[in-house]
Amino acid sequence: MKTHLEKIGGFGGVIAAAACPVCFPKLALIGALFGLGALGAYESQLFIAAQVLIAVAVLGHALAYLQHRKGWLLGLAISSGAAVFGGLYLLRSEAVIYAGFAGLVVASATDYWARFRGTPAPSRPSPPAKAG
Repeated sequence: MKTHLEKIGGFGGVIAAAACPVCFPKLALIGALFGLGALGAYESQLFIAAQVLIAVAVLGHALAYLQHRKGWLLGLAISSGAAVFGGLYLLRSEAVIYAGFAGLVVASATDYWARFRGTPAPSRPSPPAKAG
């Protein structure tokens, strides 16, 4: 489960944000395309859920870092999560929020792609070669 935590959080946060037309109007277009506009009545709950899922995504990336040891991927996830919260509460900038969402999706997709391709993790020792 912990290997998928960052993907659930990253993509779930974007989907929850897409269901909030007032909070994230550009993502609401995508949400309306997939029929999430009907969830507009639960916008305040989805806004909180999006923030929780962003935190889950960053936590998942921190746990995934223990396996893959790719510092740049963890750095991207942490800075993207900080961009979402910074854009929401400090800067009040939609562009920063959307850049943070995009960064989390890229970090999750990159981690997924590396696992899908079977890239060996550097923290795992390779089996010893057989003599003879």
